[in-house]
Amino acid sequence: MSQTKKSYRASELADLLAGELIGADLQVNRLCDLKEAQADCVVVLADTKTVAALKEIEAVLVLNRRLELPLSQVIVKDTRLAFAQLSQLFAEPIVLAEGIHPSAVIHETVKLAENVHIGPHVVIAEGVEIGAGTQIAANSFIGKKVKIGKDCTLFPNVSLYPEVELGDRVRLHAGVVVGSDGFGYARSPRGALKIQHMGRVIIEDDVELGTNTCVDRATLGATVIGARTKIDNLCQIGHNVKIGSDCLIAGTVAVAGSTTLGRGVILGGGAGVVDHVHIGDGAQVGARSLVTKSIPAGESWNGYPAEPYKKYVRKHYLLGKLEQIWQTIKEN
Repeated sequence: MSQTKKSYRASELADLLAGELIGADLQVNRLCDLKEAQADCVVVLADTKTVAALKEIEAVLVLNRRLELPLSQVIVKDTRLAFAQLSQLFAEPIVLAEGIHPSAVIHETVKLAENVHIGPHVVIAEGVEIGAGTQIAANSFIGKKVKIGKDCTLFPNVSLYPEVELGDRVRLHAGVVVGSDGFGYARSPRGALKIQHMGRVIIEDDVELGTNTCVDRATLGATVIGARTKIDNLCQIGHNVKIGSDCLIAGTVAVAGSTTLGRGVILGGGAGVVDHVHIGDGAQVGARSLVTKSIPAGESWNGYPAEPYKKYVRKHYLLGKLEQIWQTIKEN
């Protein structure tokens, strides 16, 4: 699983980034921070304010405007996107396991495609199917009839409950739990009576779940996380939730059961979403906000409880004027 370190000319990087090369066509083989830059580096600059510090730089610079300096420069529209593309290019491949470790416990009915790698003390139950190129790190558990696609990466201590389905190129970081029971109970004379969860979880292609994030199985049917959605660390996704494609969900977000998120929704860190609401395509929710009602597509909401951004800002502006208003009233 090793990979030969790649080397590129600045002109090749310009083509890959859909940018324009100005200056020398240098050879580079590393992505570096400005402070560590050397002649074999490419450096992405989101801020060009410190131009004076760049005069002696021999690296290839990637930036969004041309500098009037005799430097090798690749001019791009979006430096953050360029950094992401270069990080994909130069990052060393993650190796979690080599082959199948002898301590792994794998049921005889498991179907392994080519080039699957399984680490120490992994347990894989009956009826599991694992696609080519997938890596499963130490101490992970894969329950009955789980399906895992191609080129997935499961870091240590991941737990997949029975009948979970992963698409291709899914990344689950350490401690992720997918398919545990949702928080569902009915009141009874003898206390809370558990509602058995008989559904499953479907995670589509290119999804990434951060460390210790949990996704509950549906009561009936499926909890779904759409393609290319990225969820940060320590998040809770409740039962029967449907998350569309290309969503971004920051750390410690909690989404309650039966809520739906459209395509391209962004939830800021620590936000909460109550059950049975809908957040429309492209909507954004600010950090630490609490969503208690459905949000139309494309709108930005903030606050506790959340409300449209303009209303939220105006309310806080007026709150800041209360002391002044009070003084005016007293004087009159």
